Amino acid sequence: MRRIGWKVGMLFAVLFLAGCGERLELEQQAFVVAIGLDKGEKRNLIDVTFQISNPQVNTSQAAEAQTEPPSDIVTITAPDLLSAKELAQSSLSRKITFSHLKTIIIGEELARDDLFKHVIGSAIIDPEMRREAMMIISKEPAQDFIHQNKPTMETRPHKYYAFMEGNWEHTGYVPLSDLNTFYQRTDGELFLAAYATAQTEPEVQEDDDAYLAGEVPQLSGYPVQMMGSAILQKGRMIGTLDGEETRFSLLLRRKNLIESMTASFPDPTKEEYRLTVVFSRTENTKIRIDTDRSPAKIDVNVPLKMRINSNLSLQDFTRNEKKQKKLVKSVEERLEKKSDELIAKLQEEYGGEPFVWYAAARKNFWTMKEFEDYGWDRQFAEADVDIKFVVEIESFGEQIRPPSLKKDETE
Repeated sequence: MRRIGWKVGMLFAVLFLAGCGERLELEQQAFVVAIGLDKGEKRNLIDVTFQISNPQVNTSQAAEAQTEPPSDIVTITAPDLLSAKELAQSSLSRKITFSHLKTIIIGEELARDDLFKHVIGSAIIDPEMRREAMMIISKEPAQDFIHQNKPTMETRPHKYYAFMEGNWEHTGYVPLSDLNTFYQRTDGELFLAAYATAQTEPEVQEDDDAYLAGEVPQLSGYPVQMMGSAILQKGRMIGTLDGEETRFSLLLRRKNLIESMTASFPDPTKEEYRLTVVFSRTENTKIRIDTDRSPAKIDVNVPLKMRINSNLSLQDFTRNEKKQKKLVKSVEERLEKKSDELIAKLQEEYGGEPFVWYAAARKNFWTMKEFEDYGWDRQFAEADVDIKFVVEIESFGEQIRPPSLKKDETE
């Protein structure tokens, strides 16, 4: 009986020891929803901007906080992110927490500096930092971007970034980039991060997706644009891809990362008009890499389903099989041409690929050391790449055929 009593006593003691000694009430915490990182004026120092959500906005206490801003923005200069977090407490009464942090914005100047990989690499030490946090590169300093990013339709800043990330899955204009993927690709392979800016310089182009952030021909409304991607290699930004190039970068990966993609093409029956189509992909891209030959041979086959969404020429493709074949061939050739241009750009300017093709090439080697000795980045720069798109028409829209608009003979 004494042994049983001793064990029960120890059990109760453990329960009392596992209390809530470090508990913090919600009203005592300052929830950071976005962080901005910029290069400081002095060497090896950075400017860290914290965007802290105001918990009273859009709540039952909203009547009491009508004049309060949706968030508080504080910028601290420090050697690293964690030091800045502590220094920020000198002006904030509540304890800063990263438990709700899902967005990290990096100014382009810092992203192009060798200091960036050290800053972002040490940031993950904090257990509150989430590896699934969204990573965005801004053309201007991150603190300027955060101050100018005041969406009119979203009061809470974290909702704006969450909704934007959801849009990227449907458009493909911007890559889905997070810290976890960035840490996985810090070697020679290319990593694509979302590219954004609040500085607009509209530039009208024929293709509806060949824009970079800030170039979309928008005449009014909210100034912030997220379009295209920043290219990072070995933890440093080395260039950019526009929206069209970003889309192809996602299409050429094995796994489907785009739910649907809307694009316009010249009508092969009437070149002065354009067709708008919606692509979807039900199968993964097929990738075959022959590493036994020199240069390496890469064969890529991309299956796509196409739905005609807009037909400005009013050509009847539904009942004319010859026109259908001509349309499919024209679209496939244009997709292949654009893909070849992207491959040439990556091989000549960056010497790397963002398609995760290295995973397919790695299967050809028995050990990891053999693959590393092979030097995939060097081999890709000289590889013979053959890309083919297989397009299948899924539908011609809601109507069976376009309307027949003839001039009234009585006029």
